[in-house]
Amino acid sequence: MNPYHDEDRQLISRCISGDRKASETLVRQLSDIVYQSVQGALLARHVPYNSQDLEDLHNTVFMQLFEEGCKKLSQYHGRNGCSLVSWIKLVTVRIVLNHLRKKGMDAIGWRNRRIPLEDLPELSSGDSEHWTSMEKAERERLLQDGLQNLSPRDRLFIKLHFENGLPVEKVATAMQISVQNIYMVKHRAIKRLKSYVMSVTE
Repeated sequence: MNPYHDEDRQLISRCISGDRKASETLVRQLSDIVYQSVQGALLARHVPYNSQDLEDLHNTVFMQLFEEGCKKLSQYHGRNGCSLVSWIKLVTVRIVLNHLRKKGMDAIGWRNRRIPLEDLPELSSGDSEHWTSMEKAERERLLQDGLQNLSPRDRLFIKLHFENGLPVEKVATAMQISVQNIYMVKHRAIKRLKSYVMSVTE
C-alpha cells in the first residue's frame, strides 16, 4: 500500500472532520495542480479566458470539494493506485466542463474570433506587400492557421495578451512565469507566427 495515499486519505479525513488547518494544507498543496488543470481543460476546448476566469474556476473547484461537509472530497479513496493529484485533475476537468456546458460555451466561439492585424504590427513590418495583396478574410485565415502551428504555451500567450487584452505582466502572472520570460515567450510566438505567414505568402 502506498504510504502517500495513506497520508492523502488522512488529510482528507481531517478536512471532513472540520479541521481548518487540514483544509488550508489541502488547498495549498493542490492549488497549482487545479490552476494547471483548469487551464488545460479550457485550452482543450479552445475557450478564451483571462486570469479572472482562472481564479473563479479555481475557487469553484475547491468550493465544490468542500461544500456539503466535503461530500465530493470524501469520494476519493485512492483505489487502483490512483493518487490524490490524479484524482483532483480529473475532478477539476469535470467541474470545468460542467461549467462550460451550463454557460453554453464551446470551441466554436473561440474559433470564430480573430486576432486583429493591427494588434500584431510585427507581422507586417517590412513585408507590407504580402498583406496588401490579400483580402482581409484570407489574412485572418492565415493567422488562425499559423496559431495552430504554435506550441500550447505560445498559443496561450497570444490568446491572453491579444485576444483577451491582458497586459504582458498579467499574462506572466496567469501563466505563472517571470515577466522576463514572458517577453521571451512573446518574441518567440510572434516570430514563429510571422515565419509561418511568410512561408505561405512568398
